[in-house]
Amino acid sequence: MVLKWSVPDLKMHRDENLEIDETISIDDLKERDPEVRNISPVRITGYASIKREAVTFYITIEGEMTLPCSVTLEDVLYPFHMHTSETFRFDQTLSDEDVDGEEVHDVDGDIIDLIPYIKEEILVQKPIRVVSDKVSETPHLKGNGWELLTKESQKDHIDPRLEKLKQFFDE
Repeated sequence: MVLKWSVPDLKMHRDENLEIDETISIDDLKERDPEVRNISPVRITGYASIKREAVTFYITIEGEMTLPCSVTLEDVLYPFHMHTSETFRFDQTLSDEDVDGEEVHDVDGDIIDLIPYIKEEILVQKPIRVVSDKVSETPHLKGNGWELLTKESQKDHIDPRLEKLKQFFDE
């Protein structure tokens, strides 16, 4: 099983739960998002609840991806563990209210392929920025015209644009 099912096969298991436990490789995710430098094989577990009008997949997605550190651009290993559900409607004449689920997808042809939805969920849940542990260990990161401020140094640091305002309060 490669997370792809035909509608007639799913309908044969109506009112049963179909167990899912697969590990897939989605290396092409690196092409869709250049920030994803590497991604481990992804484990998909969960089950499918099959009803007369629709099927809902309740899945857990686990894996690790390598992302760039927002400060140093070094590789940071980011483990992810997320839960999602995807509902597919067999009969396109049914409205979204007739089918349970937050977002309802129509079945394209006779095949339901979960992999594109898994890839999309990983990209949506990917953090905007990650910071390496090495950044907190490095005492002072600075360059030409910039300096990384920590919480402690921010308390004592005055914005140079507001430095002249300080003299008004000294009087």
